[in-house]
Amino acid sequence: MAGRRDFTSDEWLTMRRAMASAGVIVSVSEGGEADDMLPEMFAVTQLLGAARKGNPNQLVRELAEMPNFQTGWWHGMSRAQKAQYERDSLEAIGDAAKIVQTKSPEDLAPFQAFLVRLAEAAANANVEGGILGVGASGSRRPRRRRSRGSGEPCG
Repeated sequence: MAGRRDFTSDEWLTMRRAMASAGVIVSVSEGGEADDMLPEMFAVTQLLGAARKGNPNQLVRELAEMPNFQTGWWHGMSRAQKAQYERDSLEAIGDAAKIVQTKSPEDLAPFQAFLVRLAEAAANANVEGGILGVGASGSRRPRRRRSRGSGEPCG
Protein backbone atom coordinates (compact mmCIF):
# COMPACT_ATOMS: atom_id res chain seq x y z
CA MET A 1 0.00 0.00 0.00
CA ALA A 2 1.16 3.49 -0.85
CA GLY A 3 0.99 6.60 1.28
CA ARG A 4 1.74 10.32 1.13
CA ARG A 5 5.49 9.79 0.76
CA ASP A 6 4.99 7.90 -2.52
CA PHE A 7 3.49 10.87 -4.40
CA THR A 8 4.62 14.34 -5.42
CA SER A 9 2.87 17.38 -3.93
CA ASP A 10 1.02 17.99 -7.20
CA GLU A 11 -0.14 14.38 -7.41
CA TRP A 12 -1.33 14.51 -3.80
CA LEU A 13 -3.27 17.72 -4.43
CA THR A 14 -4.89 16.18 -7.51
CA MET A 15 -5.99 13.11 -5.54
CA ARG A 16 -7.37 15.28 -2.73
CA ARG A 17 -9.18 17.46 -5.26
CA ALA A 18 -10.79 14.31 -6.66
CA MET A 19 -11.98 13.36 -3.18
CA ALA A 20 -13.31 16.84 -2.41
CA SER A 21 -15.02 17.10 -5.80
CA ALA A 22 -16.71 13.68 -5.86
CA GLY A 23 -19.61 14.75 -3.66
CA VAL A 24 -19.82 18.31 -4.93
CA ILE A 25 -20.39 17.41 -8.56
CA VAL A 26 -23.21 15.07 -7.54
CA SER A 27 -24.83 17.86 -5.56
CA VAL A 28 -24.37 20.34 -8.39
CA SER A 29 -25.85 17.93 -10.91
CA GLU A 30 -28.95 17.78 -8.70
CA GLY A 31 -29.30 21.56 -8.91
CA GLY A 32 -27.54 22.52 -5.69
CA GLU A 33 -26.24 25.96 -4.86
CA ALA A 34 -23.55 26.68 -2.28
CA ASP A 35 -26.09 27.49 0.44
CA ASP A 36 -28.27 24.50 -0.46
CA MET A 37 -25.58 21.81 -0.34
CA LEU A 38 -25.19 21.54 3.42
CA PRO A 39 -26.66 18.02 3.81
CA GLU A 40 -24.43 16.69 1.04
CA MET A 41 -21.26 18.30 2.38
CA PHE A 42 -22.07 17.12 5.89
CA ALA A 43 -22.44 13.55 4.61
CA VAL A 44 -19.15 13.80 2.70
CA THR A 45 -17.22 15.24 5.65
CA GLN A 46 -18.63 12.55 7.95
CA LEU A 47 -17.44 9.86 5.54
CA LEU A 48 -14.00 11.48 5.30
CA GLY A 49 -13.78 11.56 9.10
CA ALA A 50 -14.67 7.89 9.34
CA ALA A 51 -12.10 7.06 6.65
CA ARG A 52 -9.36 8.89 8.57
CA LYS A 53 -10.03 6.72 11.57
CA GLY A 54 -10.68 3.33 10.09
CA ASN A 55 -10.48 2.82 6.35
CA PRO A 56 -8.50 -0.36 5.73
CA ASN A 57 -6.58 1.25 2.88
CA GLN A 58 -3.61 3.40 3.93
CA LEU A 59 -3.82 5.66 0.87
CA VAL A 60 -7.50 6.44 1.46
CA ARG A 61 -6.86 7.04 5.19
CA GLU A 62 -4.02 9.47 4.49
CA LEU A 63 -5.89 11.29 1.71
CA ALA A 64 -8.88 11.72 4.02
CA GLU A 65 -6.69 13.59 6.53
CA MET A 66 -7.74 16.99 5.21
CA PRO A 67 -7.17 19.73 7.79
CA ASN A 68 -10.07 21.67 6.30
CA PHE A 69 -12.45 20.54 3.62
CA GLN A 70 -12.26 23.02 0.73
CA THR A 71 -14.36 22.27 -2.33
CA GLY A 72 -13.58 25.32 -4.43
CA TRP A 73 -17.32 25.90 -4.96
CA TRP A 74 -18.75 29.24 -3.88
CA HIS A 75 -22.07 31.05 -3.82
CA GLY A 76 -22.65 33.26 -6.81
CA MET A 77 -20.63 31.33 -9.37
CA SER A 78 -21.69 32.12 -12.91
CA ARG A 79 -23.03 29.39 -15.15
CA ALA A 80 -19.70 29.36 -17.02
CA GLN A 81 -17.75 29.09 -13.75
CA LYS A 82 -19.95 26.20 -12.63
CA ALA A 83 -19.40 24.40 -15.92
CA GLN A 84 -15.65 24.95 -15.64
CA TYR A 85 -15.68 23.67 -12.06
CA GLU A 86 -17.46 20.52 -13.17
CA ARG A 87 -15.00 19.95 -16.05
CA ASP A 88 -12.01 20.54 -13.76
CA SER A 89 -13.44 18.22 -11.12
CA LEU A 90 -14.07 15.39 -13.57
CA GLU A 91 -10.58 15.89 -14.96
CA ALA A 92 -9.10 15.72 -11.44
CA ILE A 93 -10.97 12.48 -10.76
CA GLY A 94 -9.67 10.95 -13.99
CA ASP A 95 -6.14 12.23 -13.39
CA ALA A 96 -6.17 10.95 -9.82
CA ALA A 97 -7.16 7.47 -10.98
CA LYS A 98 -4.30 7.51 -13.51
CA ILE A 99 -1.85 8.62 -10.83
CA VAL A 100 -2.88 5.83 -8.47
CA GLN A 101 -2.88 3.29 -11.31
CA THR A 102 0.68 4.28 -12.23
CA LYS A 103 2.20 4.60 -8.77
CA SER A 104 0.24 2.06 -6.74
CA PRO A 105 -2.03 -0.19 -8.82
CA GLU A 106 -3.03 -2.24 -5.77
CA ASP A 107 -4.64 0.91 -4.31
CA LEU A 108 -6.68 1.79 -7.39
CA ALA A 109 -9.78 -0.28 -6.54
CA PRO A 110 -10.03 0.98 -2.92
CA PHE A 111 -9.41 4.57 -4.06
CA GLN A 112 -12.07 4.40 -6.77
CA ALA A 113 -14.51 2.66 -4.43
CA PHE A 114 -14.05 5.44 -1.90
CA LEU A 115 -14.71 8.12 -4.53
CA VAL A 116 -17.94 6.31 -5.39
CA ARG A 117 -18.88 6.16 -1.70
CA LEU A 118 -18.32 9.93 -1.40
CA ALA A 119 -20.56 10.55 -4.41
CA GLU A 120 -23.22 8.18 -3.03
CA ALA A 121 -23.09 9.88 0.36
CA ALA A 122 -23.84 13.21 -1.32
CA ALA A 123 -26.57 11.68 -3.49
CA ASN A 124 -28.28 10.02 -0.53
CA ALA A 125 -28.06 13.01 1.79
CA ASN A 126 -31.34 14.44 0.50
CA VAL A 127 -33.38 11.24 0.74
CA GLU A 128 -36.50 11.74 2.86
CA GLY A 129 -36.77 9.93 6.15
CA GLY A 130 -33.11 9.13 6.58
CA ILE A 131 -30.09 10.44 8.35
CA LEU A 132 -27.23 10.51 5.87
CA GLY A 133 -29.33 8.22 3.68
CA VAL A 134 -29.82 5.54 6.36
CA GLY A 135 -33.37 4.42 7.02
CA ALA A 136 -34.75 6.44 4.15
CA SER A 137 -38.07 5.88 2.47
CA GLY A 138 -36.58 6.51 -0.94
CA SER A 139 -38.29 9.78 -1.82
CA ARG A 140 -36.09 12.78 -2.43
CA ARG A 141 -36.66 16.20 -0.92
CA PRO A 142 -37.05 18.77 -3.65
CA ARG A 143 -34.31 21.36 -3.94
CA ARG A 144 -35.05 25.02 -3.68
CA ARG A 145 -34.44 26.56 -7.05
CA ARG A 146 -33.32 30.16 -7.26
CA SER A 147 -34.49 32.48 -9.95
CA ARG A 148 -31.67 33.94 -11.98
CA GLY A 149 -30.27 37.15 -10.67
CA SER A 150 -32.75 37.74 -7.85
CA GLY A 151 -31.27 35.49 -5.19
CA GLU A 152 -34.86 34.56 -4.29
CA PRO A 153 -36.18 31.01 -4.34
CA CYS A 154 -38.40 30.28 -7.29
CA GLY A 155 -41.01 27.59 -7.83
